[in-house]
Amino acid sequence: MLVFNFSLCENRCMQAPKLIELIDFLGAERGRKTALARSLDISESYLSQMLSGLRPMPAELCPLVERFTGGAVDRTKCRPLDGGRIWPELATEPQEPSHA
Repeated sequence: MLVFNFSLCENRCMQAPKLIELIDFLGAERGRKTALARSLDISESYLSQMLSGLRPMPAELCPLVERFTGGAVDRTKCRPLDGGRIWPELATEPQEPSHA
């Protein structure tokens, strides 16, 4: 009998979140998804896999996405789990508590 280990799938299957901001940007105008795939030199299928969270977006593509969107989707949004570590200069800095 085959037993499926869900804890292993949980770690592997959920490694990349959906890129909601990029999905919204691409959906706002017809043809944007095709244009982005072409500008990144990747297939639309591969782009769809990254958008849906099936594959993480390679870090080297994130600045290109940021440029394509005119900054509407910054590179850290393309790698929400580790973007702050990859580009520490772009990470939001914690606010110091006010001393009242």
